[in-house]
Amino acid sequence: MGQLSLTLLAGFQARLGSGAVHRLRTRHTQAVLAYLALPSGRAQPRDTLAALLWGHLAQDEARNRLRQALFALRRALTPTHLSCLRVDGDALVLDPAGVEVDALVFEELVREGSPDALERAAILYQGDLLQGLPSQGPHPSAFEEWLGAERERLRELALETLAKLVNVQRAAQSPERALSTALRLLALDPLQEVAHRTA
Repeated sequence: MGQLSLTLLAGFQARLGSGAVHRLRTRHTQAVLAYLALPSGRAQPRDTLAALLWGHLAQDEARNRLRQALFALRRALTPTHLSCLRVDGDALVLDPAGVEVDALVFEELVREGSPDALERAAILYQGDLLQGLPSQGPHPSAFEEWLGAERERLRELALETLAKLVNVQRAAQSPERALSTALRLLALDPLQEVAHRTA
């Protein structure tokens, strides 16, 4: 099975193993795929997904909208990559063996915690989760609440990672790299006093 690569930090992009970009044009199709990907491998009932994105609509209409989003998703995925999206009874599952998600790789690298892993995690975190995804408008959804919480959690993790990396770089007598990391930390959060002192 070819690898489907999802970039969810600083926007949304889906790539094939060959490097070709999938075109998922609608906000809801991107949202469904992103929600299934974090974490991938967890079954999500269709009713849950429908309520998550279209909770302001009647249940039948919400399920119909989900069907449309899934149809668009299946059309966008080639047969090779379609196998990573499985139907498990009335639930949908994104197979983690066929999908690489930058946000999950970022978290794994942070957990590893070695200097090299922290450097790689800092490179991966290029911005907020699904940055630029348009809001639903006058009917905020449960998805937007979930997205806000996930964005904040990953941003806090990025701040902690950059702060640790500054300390690692200072201890390694790499003042230029420590300064560069401190400036990145300040760009994310201008109120970081330690980063101001380091800079």
